[in-house]
Formats: sequence, structure tokens, C-alpha cells
Amino acid sequence: MKKTLLALAVLSTFAGTAFAQTSLTIYGSIDGGVRSQTNVDAAGHNKQTVSSNGTYNSNRLGFKGVEDLGGGMNAHFNLESGFNSGTGTLDNPAGTLFNRLTIVGLGGSWGAVDLGRNYTVAFKTIGAYDPLGYKFPGIALAIPATAGVRYNNDIQYTGTFGPVTARAEYALGEQPGDAGFNTSKAIGASYTQGPISAGAAYTNRDVAGFDNKHWTVGGAFKFGMGRVAVGYANQKQETAIGIDTKNKWMWVGVGFAASPALEITPAYYRNKQEGGAAGALVGKKDIFMLSAAYALSKRTSLYALIDQARLEDALLAFGHDRQRDIAVGVNHNF
Repeated sequence: MKKTLLALAVLSTFAGTAFAQTSLTIYGSIDGGVRSQTNVDAAGHNKQTVSSNGTYNSNRLGFKGVEDLGGGMNAHFNLESGFNSGTGTLDNPAGTLFNRLTIVGLGGSWGAVDLGRNYTVAFKTIGAYDPLGYKFPGIALAIPATAGVRYNNDIQYTGTFGPVTARAEYALGEQPGDAGFNTSKAIGASYTQGPISAGAAYTNRDVAGFDNKHWTVGGAFKFGMGRVAVGYANQKQETAIGIDTKNKWMWVGVGFAASPALEITPAYYRNKQEGGAAGALVGKKDIFMLSAAYALSKRTSLYALIDQARLEDALLAFGHDRQRDIAVGVNHNF
């Protein structure tokens, strides 16, 4: 706790001096709600919780700044921390203060290069065709399908040229004597033009000396007061015993603006898993979700969710083939 307070004190001192030369923004999101989930243990008990890292939207506190260097160039940074709104603690057991983002970089008309802990290329690409836009992050399956949400020691390029955004990254493993150990390499591109958006990405990772390949593709289309989005992701992981583990994710959803303030989104996600000795890791998970969000203002929304998960084999929940979630709450962005 003392280290956390000291870090925040140093940051606040920096922020006070940064206003003279940098455009500095403090932002965040806090989510408070009640969630009820069935079959949370082998006995089939239900569980009601308030404590969460954000049921509808991930809790965060962030600081970002941009300095104009002239000639179309800029220097920028982004620090972002996650927290549990039920307890006030950091959202990770290690107690890492800025566990969500710690990047600094340079940008210009050619794009931007960022260094540090960053969201992955796959994560940024899939965001364009996730029907829920990464809402309900601990329940929907778009985030598990991202080849890792963030990478440490990441060097990432992003360039936007008309309707196309191109991305590439290389995350260092920092292993002495083996430059390729625990490294990650990825490329991706997104296209947005009028009502159409689409994207694709490919990631190749070394996970503790074993090869991991991941790719994803998807798109979205806006029509009238609605938006339909579809996506697919495929991942293959080598293992020490020579038996590959394969995961396939697919999803589809439609968001409807029932009124200027009310949006209703039915969505379906599937994860199919294969591999393991004698098929021990074979399993399937289907999630049917129905969510609603009502905007009280530009920053504050009420939300509700009901979902049903059907599970098979290795993906059973404590031996149960069904789980249900009901959640209601309020989310405020600042």
C-alpha cells in the first residue's frame, strides 16, 4: 500500500508540471452492479456478488498525454490502472499499479510507434467486430479469443491511411541466451468505410519454448438503427508432450437502438476446444446473451444482462453443463 501511495504521489507531481507543455487527460470508468451466477461449485451453489473488476465495462483509471514536437510529430504516453469497485483494491493479485497500460511513443503522419505494456494487435483488431464491444468482459468470449489481451515489453506500430488501419508488433521475451523465448509477433489490419467495418490479424508466439499460432477475421455492418457483427478466431498451441491444443471461437450479435437512449444486444458466442492425451481437453462452450444499456447521460448508463451457458466435456463448470448469469448495475465514464 505504501508503494502504491508513493507511486500515485509521484504521478500527481508529474501531472502538475506536465500541463505547461503537454495536453494531459485523466480518464476512467467505474462499474457497480449485482451479479448472480449459478453452478459456481461442485455442489451446484449460486453466488451473488458486488465485488468485480467491472461487469459491464472494465474499471480503470488512466492518464494520457500528448506533446506537440512540431513538424507534425508528437510524443505521447498512456498509463492505465485497473481496480475492483467492490473492494477498492487493484484488480490483479500481484498488485501491479499500471497493469492495463504503460506505453510511451512517438507519432506523426506516418503513424505511431509505442513501447511498453500494450493491448495486442489481435485485441485491437477483434474490437471492431465484437458485437458487445468488449462489454461484459468476464462473461463474453471475445476477450479469451484475442491471443492475449496485453503483452509486456511490446514494440507496436499503428498507422491509419484513409479507411485502413495497419498494425504490427514485436514483444520481447528478454530471455538471456535465447532471443526468441517468450516472444510474440503479430500483424493486423482493420477497414472502416461508411456502414462497413472489417479486420484480420495473425499472431505467432513462443510460449515457454512452444509454438502458438493464432489468427482472426470478422466484420460488422450498420443498418438503420442496428449493427450486426460476426467474428472467428483460431488458435493452435504446441505442448511439451507433442499433443497440440486447438481452440476455435466464433460469435455473432445484433445491436438495436430501441430508442436514442436504449440499446438492446442479443449475442451468441462459441468456444470449441480440442486436444490433450486421449482427447482429455475436448470440450465446447456456447453462451447465449441478451443485454440492455440505458444511457442516463453521455457518461452514465444503467445496464442489465441475462445469459445462459451450455457446456460440454472438458469445459464443464465444476461438472455442470449449465450456467446462468443475471446482472444489473450502473456504469460511469469520466
